[in-house]
Amino acid sequence: MRRPTTERVTPESAALRVTFWQSLAAYHWACNVAEGRRVLDVGCGEGYGTRELARHARFVVGLDVDAIVLRAARRRYVATNLRWICGEADALPFRDGSIDLLCCFQVLEHFEQPEHFLREAHRVLTTRGHLLLTTPNRAAILSGLNPHHVREYDPESLQELLRRVFEHVQLLGVFPSERVAAYRAANRRTVEKVLRLDRLQLHRRLPGRLRGELHALGTLLVRWWLNRRLHSLVEGIAVEDFRVGEGDVTQAIDLVAVARKEEY
Repeated sequence: MRRPTTERVTPESAALRVTFWQSLAAYHWACNVAEGRRVLDVGCGEGYGTRELARHARFVVGLDVDAIVLRAARRRYVATNLRWICGEADALPFRDGSIDLLCCFQVLEHFEQPEHFLREAHRVLTTRGHLLLTTPNRAAILSGLNPHHVREYDPESLQELLRRVFEHVQLLGVFPSERVAAYRAANRRTVEKVLRLDRLQLHRRLPGRLRGELHALGTLLVRWWLNRRLHSLVEGIAVEDFRVGEGDVTQAIDLVAVARKEEY
């Protein structure tokens, strides 16, 4: 049996239901760009977003490093224009210029060497291709708390990283509704109260695997409790409560990047 994690969500993720809607919103936005195109979804995870892309794209490949997760996605989501590949993001198994649209949602923060992935993305994209990328906004989270994140980005650091590889970068954001903002504020207050109990910051000194398991368990327990306490609020939240677009990106909950090779 696999240990619980909060790094991947599914349509059945009860405790992480709000996070699922947030993740799905990015895919719904990307579907507007995917129409009739050859799409690669890097770090596709459980595959629900990849399936959404396949409803619009010419064909879609979902790529992930986790073979077990991919087997489940392959069984659950079947379409003639949908394929699944196990592989590494910094060694994409595709020819130069073979992809029109590359999506990479909530994955960049996990990369030890993100520039290696970006150079691979640049290589496989067509001249007029797009990279669509999301990552948590450092200001919107308790930075450094998640042991699975190698690094977390603010708008300036994300822009600087992307411009090392791509000629044209536009930053957008995922912006929450008032309901989502209220839920996130309550979650942050609760987590901060729990962390105050660990005055010596012992959780940061634990071995990596144990710290990861403790983080997952703590997150799930807090969300279960919060979802019961704020039941009416949570039940009212849906994918429409997350807007992807222009705005003050310093206030976004996720940063969204649109990167291209050239102007047109």
